[in-house]
Amino acid sequence: MTQVRTYTRDDVLRLGFEALCMGVDGARYLWHGQYGLIEDPETGTRLLLDPADMPDRQWVATAWGEQELSEAQPAAV
Repeated sequence: MTQVRTYTRDDVLRLGFEALCMGVDGARYLWHGQYGLIEDPETGTRLLLDPADMPDRQWVATAWGEQELSEAQPAAV
């Protein structure tokens, strides 16, 4: 079984990789770099421009986010 690594909201903002989060209200969040999306079952999908709108919960890197993180790490010697 593969262990999924989780990140804090601050990790996602500091490192700038693409990540997903599920809000307490069932809304789904996607953040990448300086922008994000929220998909809310009641209000639909909208663009997020303010990091303050991101939930302070556990975030999971997307496949692209994992690639970004691996490319950002220095190569082992």
